[in-house]
Amino acid sequence: MLARHSDVENLSMLMEEIDKLEAMLDDEKEKSGSNVSGKQLEISSKIKKIMTSAEVMECLGRLEVEGEPVWGLSVDERELVTHARQKVNEC
Repeated sequence: MLARHSDVENLSMLMEEIDKLEAMLDDEKEKSGSNVSGKQLEISSKIKKIMTSAEVMECLGRLEVEGEPVWGLSVDERELVTHARQKVNEC
């Protein structure tokens, strides 16, 4: 099974958004110290919503076979797929 370029691009854009949200979450954690703020919960919820969305799950379904990235991906793309799967599993 070969990877579709559009799936890789979509996943890449979604993971860029996740990286931005995680940076915002880290900033919020630094600001609030050991207290959990509403903003932290909001950002965490947004990350979970994106990573468990049908779009991400379908995309990963096409980019993985038996838990491994499909053929035709570069090293960076394989790492992207693996990283996305780890994020989904964390949610």
